[in-house]
Amino acid sequence: MLFLVGMDKKYELIEPLMTCHCQRCGEERQWSLYKETELASLFFITVWRFTPDYFLVCDVCQDMVKLSRVLGKQLVHMGFRDQKIHDEVEGLVIEHQTINDIS
Repeated sequence: MLFLVGMDKKYELIEPLMTCHCQRCGEERQWSLYKETELASLFFITVWRFTPDYFLVCDVCQDMVKLSRVLGKQLVHMGFRDQKIHDEVEGLVIEHQTINDIS
């Protein structure tokens, strides 16, 4: 018996989220929120969706920062209205780019 089983990833643009400095680009850039969902399929029919991951992506150089699932869900449901969340996300971008020594 032949089974056609597959795994795939689906990326969904949630919204352009914020503008902050990108060390890779060297300028203020727009960062967008993406949701990545891994899908398992059987005979080309999706039978399972795994828990999504959330990423913040620079629109120009495509540098990607992985967010925690809790923070990603907060951003999807509550938006970016809270200054505390804005500061946390901007700090994550700076930390990611500093650790990876992109400049």
